[in-house]
Amino acid sequence: MSKATYLRILGYTITIAMHVGNIVYMNFCMKRELADDPELTTFSHLQPRYFTCWTFFLQILYAVVGLTSDFKLLSNTNRDYKPSKYFQGFKNTLFSAILWPSTWVVTIVFWSLFLYDRKLIFPSFADKVVTPLSNHIMHTAIIGVVVWEVCFQPRTVPASHKRNLYHLAFHLLLYFSILTYTYVERGIWIYPIFGLLYGTMYFPLLPVIIGVLAVAFYYLQWTLTELIWGRKKKTMKIK
Repeated sequence: MSKATYLRILGYTITIAMHVGNIVYMNFCMKRELADDPELTTFSHLQPRYFTCWTFFLQILYAVVGLTSDFKLLSNTNRDYKPSKYFQGFKNTLFSAILWPSTWVVTIVFWSLFLYDRKLIFPSFADKVVTPLSNHIMHTAIIGVVVWEVCFQPRTVPASHKRNLYHLAFHLLLYFSILTYTYVERGIWIYPIFGLLYGTMYFPLLPVIIGVLAVAFYYLQWTLTELIWGRKKKTMKIK
């Protein structure tokens, strides 16, 4: 069995332990602080609507799918065994179309704004529950997770990128819909930069910039894949 399989299993295990441990710790901190801070209460209730949370939950999901796939591979004695094309297709699409570009968008956008003016993306009251270590797990370590996968999961460049790009577009449009719904429902933008630019000519540029970043990093993964695994392309589309 390829050494890469065991390295993938190690990566998936660390990913799950890291994110689940961080979620448990932050929830513990929130329960301790919620009674004294109404802003923190709102922050807690809106956690599922943050793109960062979507991304690390998807990393957990992908790690579970990856572990399932690799354990089936290890436990099967048939040398000609191949995973279900539908299962493999779901796994490939989840990573290539959504997880890889989303992870880079989270890291690039968050740290660019945080270093420029943290109030644009990360209000100071969040420090009560998000320690520097938790912050780096959610916004920095996530890059290591997806780069590790590219390095140790053999892949070939798909013959057509249309399907992946459709999935990526749907994912981003769904998120922006949730973001807008939150504003309509509660009268707040969960990311302060949206509130600052709302009503100006620069407001529509935000989703455009994020979309361009996502597409650019989507294509970057295939450049890295070719460097690591060769330039062979799939002759058939993944279904």
